[in-house]
Amino acid sequence: MKPVQAQVKSLFTQALRNAFPSIQQETMLMKGNPKFGDYQCTNAMGLCKDHGKTLGVTKPGELAELIKAGLPKNDLLEEVTASANGFVTVKISQKWIQSQVTAMLGSELQYDDSPQKRVVVDFSSPNIAKEMHVGHLRSTIIGESTCRVLEFCGHEVHRLNHVGDWGTQFGMLIEYMREKYPNFEKQLPDVSDLQEFYKASKKRFDEDEAFKLKAQKAVVALQGGDKPARAAWQKICDVSRIAFEKVYKRLDIVVEERGESFYNSLIKPLVTDLQARGLVVDSDGAQCFFTPRLFPNGQGEIPLMAVKSDGGFGYDSTDLAAIYHRLFVMRSDWVVYVTDMGQELHFHMIFDAAEQAGWHRPGITRCDHMGFGVVQGEDKKKFKTRSGDVVKLGDLIDESVERTTVEIKKRVADAAERRKEKKEDSEEGKYDLAGMDEKEIAEAANRLGIAAIRYFDMKQNRVSPYVFNYDRMLDAKGNTAVYLFYAYARIRGIQTGAGIDISSIKATELSIGHPAERELSLKVLQFPDVIEAILKELHLHLMTDYLWELSNMLAAFYRDCHVIRKDPTPEQKAEMRSRLLLCEATRKVMHKSFHLLGFTPLERI
Repeated sequence: MKPVQAQVKSLFTQALRNAFPSIQQETMLMKGNPKFGDYQCTNAMGLCKDHGKTLGVTKPGELAELIKAGLPKNDLLEEVTASANGFVTVKISQKWIQSQVTAMLGSELQYDDSPQKRVVVDFSSPNIAKEMHVGHLRSTIIGESTCRVLEFCGHEVHRLNHVGDWGTQFGMLIEYMREKYPNFEKQLPDVSDLQEFYKASKKRFDEDEAFKLKAQKAVVALQGGDKPARAAWQKICDVSRIAFEKVYKRLDIVVEERGESFYNSLIKPLVTDLQARGLVVDSDGAQCFFTPRLFPNGQGEIPLMAVKSDGGFGYDSTDLAAIYHRLFVMRSDWVVYVTDMGQELHFHMIFDAAEQAGWHRPGITRCDHMGFGVVQGEDKKKFKTRSGDVVKLGDLIDESVERTTVEIKKRVADAAERRKEKKEDSEEGKYDLAGMDEKEIAEAANRLGIAAIRYFDMKQNRVSPYVFNYDRMLDAKGNTAVYLFYAYARIRGIQTGAGIDISSIKATELSIGHPAERELSLKVLQFPDVIEAILKELHLHLMTDYLWELSNMLAAFYRDCHVIRKDPTPEQKAEMRSRLLLCEATRKVMHKSFHLLGFTPLERI
């Protein structure tokens, strides 16, 4: 599949070259008003303003006519209108739309983003010995969906989890582990609450000087490679991984751990090389990178510390080693960091330093920071529990699933009552919930409850904070996963109710005639346009916006077009088979979009 808008734009690019060969310009194309057409080229207005005198033209409408005349012969457009105000509006050929949907029905959905790239996506990044909490939600699910989109486009994706598994805090954690679980080397401790474990060790560190001294010695031993200290540190990491994996499994997240400790051995030789090349300079005893390209006026420069003034290494050192390894050692073409917006400047400094060092070559390699806003409570502050503690990610998921369970049980009871009264809709009764057992309810609630969290998060503009609200998240009539699941299940219900095996209908039986059929078909074909935009802008809400629009068009299609008819005439039977095919094309796109967003739909709800 190729993006529809890109194909239209290509035609207008050729038209502009044909009409104005001496003028270089970017093709300006936008979606049009549905009443008049599908797309609009707006170049005529700018041409009239900037080149009107040279061209001997005073009205943009005249230039619009020239653009229209310059369009090459094609099968894509069936109507082209040039307006007096300079708009060239086009309507996509209905015959072309039908041929493309027919082709889509006969193949798997694909998108080729050639050439294939090796991409590193850095996401999730919890801290060892701490619970995953709401602050990890966005990085984890945005990162996962970004990886799925990239993999769908054919790229080689490395999903890296840069966990916080190194630092001075491990001294107190090691000593507390030795006190609390003296048998930890033989039996892995069952730490049910990592947050409490960390708090307790911090309390001992702050209040007990003898413990603090032992902790400080433990850090030195750990960094010096002491085997007992390393063994204790490894056990702490192992306990944390078990806790992380429970959350990842529930969210269907696949990620490879490559924490801060992985890059330790790279830092010293890397710093030595940078010093020899004059890329780091002394600043009050610290060895620093300066990134003047971020500050073109030469003001406000912030040092990136390759080596701290005490001779130690910090986050800057580790992130320099990490991007070196990803770009220079792994030979990645593209690196994406998914962290909160508060780290945006830091990573742009890292990218700039990598460019100065020659590891990052813009135009050949690509580095992106996918920054996101924080999750807020109703008070517009960071989302916390009533007691003021951070909300654990597992607890967040549990509550969503519990609320969804209550709603599904209510719907099961209502469906059973309707069936008793024989009020079920003949077209939709096949997919109601009557008869669903407890196991099925639990599976449906888990799937929908988690999808609701993911969708509610990803439909937000990534860079903005948003207020988390369960009621809005689970609204069956709003722009939610619940509504989309209903739309998908309705397709499945109609397919089942029709009594026809979809695979037995030939794709060539598709016939688009009604305006609602055309509108839905064109929206289905715009799926690759969404993928193209995500690759360029890295905004996943473009996919959720698309699904919302697609679902609403599907509802309009149902309203205006009967799919199933009782005792159909031969003409109505052909129409029914065609409309079942259009439903299937819509289902295929919805199913793939759901997968890219990280969830699997329900067949009935």
